[in-house]
Amino acid sequence: MKINSFAFGLALALSLAPFAYADDPAPSPDDTTIALKYWVQYAKDGNPAAQYGLGYLYANGQGVEHDDAQAVDWYRKAAAQGNAKAEYALAYMYSNGRGADKDLAQANAWYRRAAEQGNADAQYALGYSLANGRGLDIDNAQAVGWYQKSAALGQPQAQYALGYMYSHGIGVREDDTMALAWYRKSADQGRGDAQYALGYMYDNGLGTAADLSQAIEWYQKSADQSDSQGEYALGYAYANGRGVDQDDAQAYSWYRKSAEQGRADAQYALGYGFANGLGVPQDDKQALQWYRKSADQGRADAQYAVGYSYANGQGVPVNDDIAVEWYRKAADQGDAQGEYALAFMHAGGRGIAKDYGKALQWYRKSADQGRADAQYALGYMYDNGQGTASDKNEAAAWYRKSADQGNSEGQYALAYLYHSGDGVPKDDGQAVDLFRKAAEQGDARAQYGLGYMYYNGYGVAKDTNQASDWFHKAADQGLPEAQHGLSYMAADGGGLIKDVGPEGQEPVKTNGQSDEPGWVLLKVLTTLLP
Repeated sequence: MKINSFAFGLALALSLAPFAYADDPAPSPDDTTIALKYWVQYAKDGNPAAQYGLGYLYANGQGVEHDDAQAVDWYRKAAAQGNAKAEYALAYMYSNGRGADKDLAQANAWYRRAAEQGNADAQYALGYSLANGRGLDIDNAQAVGWYQKSAALGQPQAQYALGYMYSHGIGVREDDTMALAWYRKSADQGRGDAQYALGYMYDNGLGTAADLSQAIEWYQKSADQSDSQGEYALGYAYANGRGVDQDDAQAYSWYRKSAEQGRADAQYALGYGFANGLGVPQDDKQALQWYRKSADQGRADAQYAVGYSYANGQGVPVNDDIAVEWYRKAADQGDAQGEYALAFMHAGGRGIAKDYGKALQWYRKSADQGRADAQYALGYMYDNGQGTASDKNEAAAWYRKSADQGNSEGQYALAYLYHSGDGVPKDDGQAVDLFRKAAEQGDARAQYGLGYMYYNGYGVAKDTNQASDWFHKAADQGLPEAQHGLSYMAADGGGLIKDVGPEGQEPVKTNGQSDEPGWVLLKVLTTLLP
């Protein structure tokens, strides 16, 4: 089932992902063409290069049975003789718990020995440990120093890391121009994450003039290497027609690639595609599966989407209790949709005890973030004294905030207050303007209200043709008051329609006819929807 616009949209954005994953380069041998027997012979003779090489063969199962313990033993022998590659390799094994118990203190000690001998991989690894608190106290300034040494030797991971530090002002003064330069050096060596980062810089005009075509080119390079950030960015470009022709099939193909690598924003996007049949067949069950994957990683909009699926029986039987759990997870992260939905559940007693006070609190949180439907709902609570004393002035203020954002419910409700003179000075001209704005968005109540104003000549010249047109529009949507209004017009032939307010209806004398029920400008407020 397609998700309505009031529920949620695909509000995604690109960003530079935190540089917080260990990606130390694996050790490599000096020469893979030397026969195994010579590695063994020279290693046993105490040659450190051969000891390192033999350790590498054991670590990778090349020519011998894979044996990490043997690898560590040979790396240690070479490292004890000051072989920088062996020092790095031994640190790598300790860092990853291969062939020895994981020991970050030992790992960093050996990284430092190798780094001080100018080993670029070790310099990068030591910088990473300092930047991320991997067995060492965080010291970003020192981390930058080691990244700089490594990057100057052409180490691509260090170049990317240094770009990231400059981009975010971590351990060094923020400098997008420097960030761009280092990202480019790394990207030119084929690193997918650096290619994505370079695309992001061009996309956002950071350190250079914005250039969407360059951004797309680098996103494509990154995506072609299966970098999940690049795949997501390229999907986003196709979904929104940014730098490429809009193409949902391409967009969701790239989103899927990224989602399958565990990227939460891509998982949410793919779920949205399945929910709405964008680039993929509409499938509520698949949508829920992908939303759940994203939600389990803590993404608030996905948590809201999971709740919405349970609340509305999309891809799963309706379960209000579970819906409330997920809405709360999203709301507790400050997600405006989640706050609004949780308020709705409190107000209706769905999946949780009915509590207008809590509903009011959550509507306010959402409304304070600028969510128009929450602003309308908060106005409704003040208007009707739900969870608070009735306050027409406060109601009008919140209806206005909602109406100013183009929300048809807010426009309708504020129009009604202008007509009745509650919370605002009575002003039928304003009422007509607001009824019209809401009516033109298809709001049946506002269409009826606008017809009512035309029929009675309130705030506008009396015009029964216009009245009939607007009543018909509302009646076509099944609004009973409008259907009644058309019947009244046919029977009455132009008599005044009496507005008795929201309390109900009362008989109205018609031209010589028997008593017919008149109709009122009812304060019909639609059911709030999560």
